Amino acid sequence: MLALGASLLLTPALSTGAAAAPGTGPEFGVQFHGTWGDYDDAERGAVLDTLRRNGATTVRIDVSWRMLQPSGPGAFDAWGARQVDAAIDAATARGLRPLVTLWMAPAWATGSGDERVPPSTPSALAAWQDFATAMVKRYGDRVDAWEIWNEPNHNDFMRGASPATYAKVLRSAHAGIKAADPGATVVFGGPQYVDVKWVKKVFAAGGTTYDVMGVHPYQGVADEAPELPDNGSMYRLSRVPALYALMRKQGHGARPIWFTEFGWRASPNAPGIPHWKRGVTPKRQAAYLTRTLRHVGATMPYVERAYWYTDRADSADAKRAGYGLVLPDGSPTRALSAAGAYLAANR
Repeated sequence: MLALGASLLLTPALSTGAAAAPGTGPEFGVQFHGTWGDYDDAERGAVLDTLRRNGATTVRIDVSWRMLQPSGPGAFDAWGARQVDAAIDAATARGLRPLVTLWMAPAWATGSGDERVPPSTPSALAAWQDFATAMVKRYGDRVDAWEIWNEPNHNDFMRGASPATYAKVLRSAHAGIKAADPGATVVFGGPQYVDVKWVKKVFAAGGTTYDVMGVHPYQGVADEAPELPDNGSMYRLSRVPALYALMRKQGHGARPIWFTEFGWRASPNAPGIPHWKRGVTPKRQAAYLTRTLRHVGATMPYVERAYWYTDRADSADAKRAGYGLVLPDGSPTRALSAAGAYLAANR
């Protein structure tokens, strides 16, 4: 569910991240849209300071290939590089380790003006691989891990949502990243919901070159509690053990899982609202966040990190803050304060 606003921006190894102690829950991270054009340096710093004070130790930063190489391969665009530099440097200056999501293709590579069309031809995949190498050479000493695309199982984010195409995208990016740094951590692009069937098809197509499995375990009925039992669909957080079972069957049981997005929206529910848009109260949002960390720690020890979506609130009205954890005045929402208190007590 990486927000559509991002479109405004022109050998497998074990994870190197610090796993939580057994039973305490995963390491807590937050999506940080610091590369977007509506941030300035002061706003970046204020948001990150609030996240850091409230228990976050890592942030997920989305980076657009199109923004960095809009006109062709080679040198990065100066404005785009400035945005990425600012976001990564602001995070690392505060001790927040960046997970960078690479996605969004330029027209010169794919022949399409739609940045969500993935590279698929040999020439486009070669350019994508070179871009991945260039990213690691420039930012590898500051970036903790590299996630390959966002929600590639959904047409809204990767056109066609083809498992075979994604397998090529993953393999090419992995090759480019490892060429620059064999010890770098490559994260499988988190699918929307726990889409085990789609991941299985990616594996069958050769998409097994990853170090960490990403997943976005939102609840399909968006105000449901995190502990509800697996109902056999992808629309429950409790489906994650089935994803891990698939990984083990593939021989990937030593590879961890990261929730590269999860969360609940703070918003009122109008009559007839679709089930996937349902919101919760700020009190319930806070409870669901801490309960997720507790539940995952108790039942899913292979889940190493959990990144809440997202950083900035939609409104100063806490009841309409959306997914965001930092209010416009820089203060934490009730959910972020609850996370900070929980983490301080359980680490």
